[in-house]
Amino acid sequence: MNQTLLGFEQATVDAEAAKCEAQRAAERHEREAKAAARLIIHRQREARKAEEESAKSWRRFQRDAARRERTPDERAQCGIRWYCRSQRDRDRGCYWTHCHACGQALIYTSDQNAKPQECPGRRP
Repeated sequence: MNQTLLGFEQATVDAEAAKCEAQRAAERHEREAKAAARLIIHRQREARKAEEESAKSWRRFQRDAARRERTPDERAQCGIRWYCRSQRDRDRGCYWTHCHACGQALIYTSDQNAKPQECPGRRP
């Protein structure tokens, strides 16, 4: 259907088409802006999640280091008596240095198969 329009009619049709095109462009721009905002929010959420995960991992590492520091790693045996000390005990200086039964100095070792010391018992 080829219809020729007069000048003022063509101007009205062109103005209507321009108005529709401007409205579609505005809607497209609005959709793109909303999508960009959603993307920014999503990235912020991911960054916050990664930061929380990193902080949680650091706290877990700190707890594990403290646990390892408290775990006894050296042992001494005098007769039938066992004595243990950890890195934390060594740092604080709070551990048995002598057998409480015979009084001889304890030899601490991390070797599980070390020969125990002989405990002569109480000295008079």
